[in-house]
Amino acid sequence: MKKNVPYVYDIPQLLTLRELLERSAERYAELPAFAVSAAGEVEEISYADFYADVAALATYLQDLGLTGKKIGLIGKNCYGWALSYFAVTAGCGVIVPFDKEYKAGELVGLAADAEIAAILYAPDQAEKLSDLPESVLRIPFDSFPNCIEAGTQLMEGGDPRWASYRIDPHALGVLIYTSGTTGVAKGVMLSQYNICADLCGVLRVFHVTTDDRTLSVLPMHHTYECLAGFLCPLASGASIAFNGSIRTIQADFARYQPTVFVAVPLLLEKLHGKIVGKYAAMKGGPAILAAQRALARANPRSARKIFSAVHRVFGGRLRAIICGAAALSPEVYRDLETFGIAIYNGYGLTETAPVLMVHRDSYRCATDVGPALPGVIARLDEPNEEGVGELIVRGPNIMLGYYRNPAATAEVIRDGWFHTGDLARFDPKTGAYAIVGRCKTMIVTKNGKKIFPEEIEYYISQSPYAAECMAFGMAGKDGDVKVAVSVYPDEEALRAAGLDLGSEEDTAEIERLLREAVKEANRSLPVFKHISRLIIRREPFVKTTTQKIRRNAPENLVSAAESEDAHA
Repeated sequence: MKKNVPYVYDIPQLLTLRELLERSAERYAELPAFAVSAAGEVEEISYADFYADVAALATYLQDLGLTGKKIGLIGKNCYGWALSYFAVTAGCGVIVPFDKEYKAGELVGLAADAEIAAILYAPDQAEKLSDLPESVLRIPFDSFPNCIEAGTQLMEGGDPRWASYRIDPHALGVLIYTSGTTGVAKGVMLSQYNICADLCGVLRVFHVTTDDRTLSVLPMHHTYECLAGFLCPLASGASIAFNGSIRTIQADFARYQPTVFVAVPLLLEKLHGKIVGKYAAMKGGPAILAAQRALARANPRSARKIFSAVHRVFGGRLRAIICGAAALSPEVYRDLETFGIAIYNGYGLTETAPVLMVHRDSYRCATDVGPALPGVIARLDEPNEEGVGELIVRGPNIMLGYYRNPAATAEVIRDGWFHTGDLARFDPKTGAYAIVGRCKTMIVTKNGKKIFPEEIEYYISQSPYAAECMAFGMAGKDGDVKVAVSVYPDEEALRAAGLDLGSEEDTAEIERLLREAVKEANRSLPVFKHISRLIIRREPFVKTTTQKIRRNAPENLVSAAESEDAHA
């Protein structure tokens, strides 16, 4: 870990994504912007070629009459997605990125709400578009070569529309529908200035160079991956490779050899578990791991050499992982740092474009999310005696508001402050914030005691037999609120113990193991936080695309309703 110092890199302010594209194309013209798999080989696409493709596709879209229109975008992470995003934002209209996991009905409803005039899409999404109005133009990614050729011909014939296109940095530029853990999706209106202010803030505390390459794994429609794994690299002359799927992630690490990786805790914890599991399977492996950890902690500069086998898993060049969207286990954080990989925790929301806090090259810590970005003003609203209050913020990255929903906007933006709905602590010595829970999910007992579900979940997750868990309040027989926890068991750990989650014969033993986890958690918690009820799930929780459990999803609550006699 490093000491926090008030140092920032000298990054000139960008106002629009068009400015980002033009500056990078001029500065890094012959450098690779993207690395893609073609016929089993890695093919690189230069910044100059990317710029030319964007300009041609934007001209083609304008020729279809889409200037100033809202244009939908749906599909997996790929060059076509990246090309679509910039063709619209830098040269045509307003982009509306949709989650590729949306079902047809959800997509149609949100497309209608957004009033899109066209949609750019991956071919595997075609079936979902059948119920869109006929007036919505459909342009698949696999038609882009023809579209680019047509746009190029228009430009060569003197079409001035790309060159003359102007962007208002403060107007609606990107409309994103939230995939939050509570409530229904709302359209978040971001200006290009919001996004550019945020990415410049990140680049002022996290250094990215032309030697860097990211592996894009998280969905790019989400602001976290879009900013940290897509826009920041492109603004810095770095290159981007796309992960085919979670199943091919190790092969993609080897193929593309990234230096930076944007991740969510669930993914990192699974990768960490596999690494530790390989040591456990070796003869004398646990002792070897313990010795290597001790050597690396005594001499951090040698960590990469000591853990060379671990680094080969990540392709051999990985230097940093940016982790956000939820809390990463401090134990996993510290272990990955011991392996010689710098971990940068961050925090933000779609409404804040998205980053508010992040670790920096001058400061990292396992138990917080770092100080506020340069330009962001943060404070705690009405902190309690423990120093916990709602985190509220101001800054150039705060959204314009919720699309066609002034009432919802007024609920979260009050007197110029955006209310995050998250509870946090502030450390005046480091200037860093620690997120401790959500206002809406906090459990409050009859005598006013406040319990954060995340704390309960942390202790339960220490059991090797708990893969996922969700803590919540449940009415007790005395009328007071009791802590309940719903757990989805770790099937791999159960199999290693000779148990099968689907076997009725093993039910009692699985329940015993999880009750032991509850007892162990209760030993670490004050009495008023003790878990009173255990619910064992047979299916994983329904999650958002950033792998956060949807706390209000009926599928995640039904087990609790059906298991009222399952006391801890």
